[in-house]
Amino acid sequence: MRIRLTVFVAILLLLPGVVGSAWAQGSGVIEGQVSDGSGDGAPLEGLTVTLSAFAGSEAESSFETTTDEEGRFRFGGLETEGYAYQFEVAYAGVQYGSEVMAFPEGENLISVPFTVFEATSSDENLSVQRAHVIFDFEPGTIRVQEVQIFFNAGNATYVGPTGEEGEATVQFALPEGATAVQLVEGLMECCVVETDTGFASTLPIFPGVKQFVFTYELRPQTRAYDLTRHVVHFTESLDVLVADVGVEVTADGLTGGETLSLQGGDYLHLAGENLPAGERIALHFANLPLTSAPAQPTGEGTPLFAWIVMGVIIAGTGAYLAYPFLQRSKETS
Repeated sequence: MRIRLTVFVAILLLLPGVVGSAWAQGSGVIEGQVSDGSGDGAPLEGLTVTLSAFAGSEAESSFETTTDEEGRFRFGGLETEGYAYQFEVAYAGVQYGSEVMAFPEGENLISVPFTVFEATSSDENLSVQRAHVIFDFEPGTIRVQEVQIFFNAGNATYVGPTGEEGEATVQFALPEGATAVQLVEGLMECCVVETDTGFASTLPIFPGVKQFVFTYELRPQTRAYDLTRHVVHFTESLDVLVADVGVEVTADGLTGGETLSLQGGDYLHLAGENLPAGERIALHFANLPLTSAPAQPTGEGTPLFAWIVMGVIIAGTGAYLAYPFLQRSKETS
């Protein structure tokens, strides 16, 4: 009898519907309703929902269920303390992940409305809403940060030109000689592939706004340096910011603006609008620092990089942030 009971318990542990109660006897419940964001918002039945439980950075357990005829799902028996949770919904060949959630103190219910979309292999609704290229200088080194804010104006998730898993979706060009490339935001090493001109992300692009940030370095050998920047995707607005440390810069196709005084220093500002894919921006630098002490932007503070770019982004993209698809993007990011 004991042997039979042991086998029976082992079988129960393998059943998806029983895993949650076998793993814990907590009072926590995570529930939600999945709807179609590409249509009329109708609930979606029969979708697989997988919930992962984290006691640290690694998933400790996972549970699985399916949505009912009203698109609803429910996970019960969850511990409300010491764990964080995240669920994924598979739809049209794309995995949609929720934010990482934890039960607020004293509460045992988390209810999440969740939107998924149809998939498309057409990039006609995809563009770069705003791009920022920021240059800082050290002797013999140009440090560059690029911020590219993509906007999927459609109601379907872009999965690449053929729609196959692992397909490149958005691409990023690197200038010749770029080294020390770092992926900062929106990009993961697991989902990046090299291209002839730089690299590309293989992650799907959901409707709404998606920001990518990466950095790299250039090593000019003389005080004058020519850099060509390739426009890969149609770009509505491009800002080039150059630390005002005595370096001179000109650019064909860009207009010069007033020097921007930002926290951390002053920056020369060049701008362009409605740049088509395939456009090339030629930047010419003169009077680069090669042997002197490291040059810092005028004023107090640290070099520009990520923390200062946000001020420019917020100022330039506020109107877009109210776009209704942005909320959908947050729900599925």
